[in-house]
Formats: sequence, C-alpha cells, structure tokens
Amino acid sequence: MADVLRQIERKDESIVLTFQDNDVHEVPYHVLRTFCPCANCRPRWEDPHRRLAIQEDVKRLRVEMPKAEPVGRYAVRFVWTSGCSSGLWSFTHLTAIATGMLDN
Repeated sequence: MADVLRQIERKDESIVLTFQDNDVHEVPYHVLRTFCPCANCRPRWEDPHRRLAIQEDVKRLRVEMPKAEPVGRYAVRFVWTSGCSSGLWSFTHLTAIATGMLDN
C-alpha cells in the first residue's frame, strides 16, 4: 500500500480512506481516536497497560464526525468537538491504523 492518501469520505460513524494505489479502508471513528498521534495521547496507546484505559475513554465519548483538514501532502488534522484535536495524522500513521498494524 502506498502511504499517499487520495481521498477521505466521512460517514456517520466511520471514515473511508482511499490511498493512491486504490486500497480502500473504512475505520470507525473510535478506532481513529484511540490512536491519536499527539504528544499527550501517543504514550497512552503505545503502552499496552494503558491502551485499554484510552480505548474505554474513547468509547465513552459520543460518536462524532470530525472535520478533516489537510496538512501539506503528508498528513491530516482531525478536529473533534470533544476530546483531543492536536494530533497530525501522517498518511503513514493512517495506513498503520487502517491495516491493523497498531492493534498488536
């Protein structure tokens, strides 16, 4: 899969990511939020002992469709009305989320 995001489609409870090589992945918003790459959130999900807590925190938030703002040609910033909005989601990070590489 190429780590170049070609299209984002926001649905009610998930986001559809289409990459340059036409791989398409649908990711629920709660999964996207669990793996926020900001300096505050990232240490929580990188630590397996703390990941469960952040997953539970995210599930308690209402499902919302974030605003998606492009950041150059390498990332997207998701703006949520509740919770963290400071992370820059690189296309490589989105690929890892979409393909389940961060679930381990």
